[in-house]
Amino acid sequence: MPQRYCCICSNHANKYVDGKKITMHRFPSNDKVRKVWIKRCHMIRSDFNFKNYDQTRLCSEHFVGKCGPTKEHPIPTLFPTRIFKLSRMDASESTSDASDQNKEESMDTSTEMESVQTADTSLHTTGASEYASLDMHDYFGSEFTTVTSDFVHVNKCTQTVFAVSQDQSVQTNKMSTELKNNFCQTDSNKCDFLCQASKPDIVFEDIQESDEKIMFYTGIPNKGTFNLLFNEIVVPYHRTQTDTVKNCGGRPRCLRIIDEFLLVLMRLRLGLLIEDLSDRFHISRSTCATIINTWIDFLSVNLSFLISWPDKETNDRTMPVDFQMKYPNCRAIIDCTEFFTETPQSLSNKSLMFSHYKSHSTWKALLAINPRGVITFVSDLWGGSISDKQLFKKCGILDYLEAGDQTMVDKGFLISDLTTPKGVEIIIPPFKRNGRFSRREVEETRRIANLRIHVERANERVKNFRILQGTMPITLSKVASKTFKICVALSNLQPPLVLR
Repeated sequence: MPQRYCCICSNHANKYVDGKKITMHRFPSNDKVRKVWIKRCHMIRSDFNFKNYDQTRLCSEHFVGKCGPTKEHPIPTLFPTRIFKLSRMDASESTSDASDQNKEESMDTSTEMESVQTADTSLHTTGASEYASLDMHDYFGSEFTTVTSDFVHVNKCTQTVFAVSQDQSVQTNKMSTELKNNFCQTDSNKCDFLCQASKPDIVFEDIQESDEKIMFYTGIPNKGTFNLLFNEIVVPYHRTQTDTVKNCGGRPRCLRIIDEFLLVLMRLRLGLLIEDLSDRFHISRSTCATIINTWIDFLSVNLSFLISWPDKETNDRTMPVDFQMKYPNCRAIIDCTEFFTETPQSLSNKSLMFSHYKSHSTWKALLAINPRGVITFVSDLWGGSISDKQLFKKCGILDYLEAGDQTMVDKGFLISDLTTPKGVEIIIPPFKRNGRFSRREVEETRRIANLRIHVERANERVKNFRILQGTMPITLSKVASKTFKICVALSNLQPPLVLR
């Protein structure tokens, strides 16, 4: 059966590269041309058996113009580790003598370096910095620094070595574009034991210079906070991964650990799909899903320190002036929030998940903030049918409240029968009597609303993580609570909502 994949690279039929559809081409029937094809392919992949050339295919990316063999350029020239000078038949290519092959491989590199430098000086100035950046990110293995090439150019500043070739039949600027496109490609078999074969579309170094970009992609306010958080969790995570690889015999992942962390934060902050992230980071979908699931489990445990219930002394010391004047014993402001999710197939689960308030299947959680606006308690996610009172009773927040504390809630929390026996005072807006509010009740409602609005602002910060927006897939039900708590923990890294 003919091969669906290229014998040199990982391209396959019907794949699109730079807007062009990849086509597969059989080896030519002409003996002389076929021998040149086989000779060049064998120089790139010595481990491949090209004797069965009837079933072997070569993709269009290895020809001038990247449209397959043409009458003007019937010979493949563009390869991952080498670019040949000639793309058409001549006397030297039509023979298969070993002496001609050795002659081609033993070209004087110093002479060719001069010819390349005089042909295109822009390649030295613009291309070198890009290749240096690729090398600095360490997404290329040693194979890229020891490739055999027709021309070799050494960047004196970065000591980066890359292959350069000059095709007399193509304009110099076109040659530079083709070189850039082909340099980052590598043989898939050779890279199985290396790290990432090519640099991802985005890495941490691309966003670290701008706090706005870090906030946009990760939800963390600035570079300093990102580095502190990363240094706090990277060591135990790296040890966990190393022990897993040693004990289970797994192979190391291709992404750097900081880029795995960035990938997961982008998944939470931007709500990107796994297919999108796998394309951005040049990894398979299964690898991307494994990275996300592993990090979600890890972060849900190691970021729990960001959500902590402060003691009464700390709460009093950090109490804002507005609360000190009106509600000096306020310990927490409580509210519930809901997130849309897909409707489950089970009828019993449908009734548990359906929220009459939202008229949709939802997850429901309870949040509590201190007077400074920092989230100090978060419950697990429950089905949307649960009431505010039942959620308050089951989530366990009552165990944190002490006698003499005040708790601010809205009118849906009719929990005085739960808090009064413990000596906890409930701050709740007054209800209408005789169809109207008195002047004192209007003033009290306004005063409570002005202070309670901060819990709504805290909910907004959490919901800015787009993984929680829209309709969450029902497939995330097993990790929904962990994902929600991670988003809450990351939102606590932002400055307090209420100033002193």
